[in-house]
Amino acid sequence: MTSTPDRAEAATAESPTARRRDSALLIVVFTSLLVLPPVGHHLIVKSDEARFVLLARDMLQRGAWLTASVEGQQYRNKPPLFPWIIASLSKFRGDVTEGTAQLPVAVAAVGAALATFLLGDRLFGRRASLWGTLILVTSVSFFIHSQQVLPDMLVLAFSVASLYAFWRAVSEPAGALPMVGFYTALAFAVFAKGPVGLLPLPVVIIWLWWHRGSRGLLALWHPAGIAVFAVITLAWLGPFLASGSQTFGESVVWDDWLAWYLALPAPRRIAAFLLDALIGFLPWTLVLPLALGHAMRSRRDPAARFALLAFTVPLIVIVLSRARLVRYLLPIYPAAALLTGWWADAAGARNTRLGRALGWTSIIGVTVSAALVLAFLPFVTPAILGLAGIPSDPALGWKLVPSTTCVLALGVVFFVGLRNARPRLLVLGGAALTAVVFGYGAWITNGWTEQVEDFRALARTLQRQAPDGNITVFTAAKLLPLDFYAGHEVPRILTAEELRKYLAGNPRPTVLIDEQDLKVIPNELIEDLRVVETLRIHEQSLFLLGCAASERAGGSPRCASARPVER
Repeated sequence: MTSTPDRAEAATAESPTARRRDSALLIVVFTSLLVLPPVGHHLIVKSDEARFVLLARDMLQRGAWLTASVEGQQYRNKPPLFPWIIASLSKFRGDVTEGTAQLPVAVAAVGAALATFLLGDRLFGRRASLWGTLILVTSVSFFIHSQQVLPDMLVLAFSVASLYAFWRAVSEPAGALPMVGFYTALAFAVFAKGPVGLLPLPVVIIWLWWHRGSRGLLALWHPAGIAVFAVITLAWLGPFLASGSQTFGESVVWDDWLAWYLALPAPRRIAAFLLDALIGFLPWTLVLPLALGHAMRSRRDPAARFALLAFTVPLIVIVLSRARLVRYLLPIYPAAALLTGWWADAAGARNTRLGRALGWTSIIGVTVSAALVLAFLPFVTPAILGLAGIPSDPALGWKLVPSTTCVLALGVVFFVGLRNARPRLLVLGGAALTAVVFGYGAWITNGWTEQVEDFRALARTLQRQAPDGNITVFTAAKLLPLDFYAGHEVPRILTAEELRKYLAGNPRPTVLIDEQDLKVIPNELIEDLRVVETLRIHEQSLFLLGCAASERAGGSPRCASARPVER
C-alpha cells in the first residue's frame, strides 16, 4: 500500500508535466478561439488565393491529383500539398468552399502555435514559452496569415516543428526519434511551398558550428531521417520531373524558386522590407528592443543562441532575397515572440530607463493616433474610403468605437506594464486586448470585403445576363476569383482581333471588359452593344456589354435598343 507521503511526492513529480500539458491546452484553446470563428466567412478575392482553390477543384472534379491545371495550364510553381489538403476536405462537401479552403490554414495556425510553445518550453521554460506563444498568436502578421488561403502558415507550422524536434535531439537523450521528426517536418515544410521550407536548415547548421565546431555538423547525419526526407520529397517531386526535367529545372526550380531567393534587392527595398517586418510584429514591436538586448547579453547560453539564430538567419535570407511579399517574413516571428516572452519572464520585472521610455512611447503614440482618427473622421469622404477599400458607411464611426477603445486600453496596459515593470500585466493584458481587436476586426473586414469585392455577386450577375454561359472576359487583370465563384473557367480574350472573332460568331454576345481595355477597343467592334451593367470590384471598374435579357428573349440578332457605349 502506497503511503501518503509517497503519493504527495508522486504528485509533486508529475506537476511540471501537468503544468506543461495545461499550458499547451491553453495555447490550443486560445489560438482556436481566435482563428477558427471566421473560417468560412473569408471571401476569395485575391488571385493568389483563388489559384489554390481552383487547383483543389480541378483535383476533385477530374481526379488530377498530380496534373492539376489552372488557367488552362498544368501548375507546377508550388508543390501540391496545400491544394491536396483542400481537395481532401472538400470531398465531404462535394465541392470546394471558402470554409474547406480556409480550414487547413486555421488548423495550421493552431499547430504552429503549439509547436512554438513546445520549442519555447524546451528552450526557456514553461512560463516564458506560454507568454511567448501568446505574443506570437496576437501579432499582426500571424493573425492576418491565419485568415488567408495561402500555404505559408503550413510552412510555418512544419518549420517550427522541425526546430523543436532538432532541439530535443541535441539537448536531451531522446534516442533517434527526434532527428527523424526533424527531417520529416523539414520535408513537409518543403512539400508545402518549396525551398523556403528549408530555412530551418541553415539555422541548425550555424548553431551546430557555433556551439560545437565543425565536428558538430555530424549530428545532422541520420540515415533514417534523411531517408524519410527523401521519400516524402520524391513522392511529389517525381511527378514534377516526369513532366519534363529540363522545363521544370529552368522555369520552376530556377525562375520561381532559386532566383527568387538569390538575387539581391535595392537598399531602399531592404529598408522597406525591414519596416514591414516591424509592422508585422505589432503590437509587440515596442518591446522587441528589450528582448533582443536581453538575448544578446545572454548569447553565450546555447538556448539563447538558438533562438537568436532562428530569428536572424531567416530574416537575413528573406530580406536579401528578390522577393517583396510581406508573407515571406512569417518565419521570423516565432523566434521573435519566444525571445520577447523570455525577456518578460526573466527580466521584465526590472525597471529600466529604456522600459520606462518605451512605456511613455506607447501611451503617447496610441493617444495621438486615436485623436487624429477622431479629428479627421468627419472629413473622410466616400472617395477616400474607396481608395482604402472601405465602403461608405454612415455608421462607420460607431463601428470603430469598440476597436478604438481596446487600442486605447492596450496603450494603457503597455504604459503601466513597461513603466512599472509588470510583465504579467504587459503580456497577458496585451494579448487579451489584442485578441479582441483582431477578432472584432476580422468580422468588420470580412463585411467590408463583401461590399467592395464580392466576386460571388459578380458571378451571379454574369449568370443572370448570360444564362447560356456564352460570355467572355476582356481584361489582362487576374480575375481568378471569378472562375471560382462561377464554378468554371470563364473564357478570356486579350486582343481586339480575338474580340472581333468572338462577336462575329455570336449573335447575342456578352462581354465583361475593364475600363482600360474599353478605351482602346475600336468603336465599330462594340457599336451594336450596350452597357448592361457597370460593376466596381477589386479596385477597378468593369462593364458588362451585351443585350438586356428581354432583348435576348425577343430573338433579335442585334440589341433592339443598341446604343454606342460611352467612353
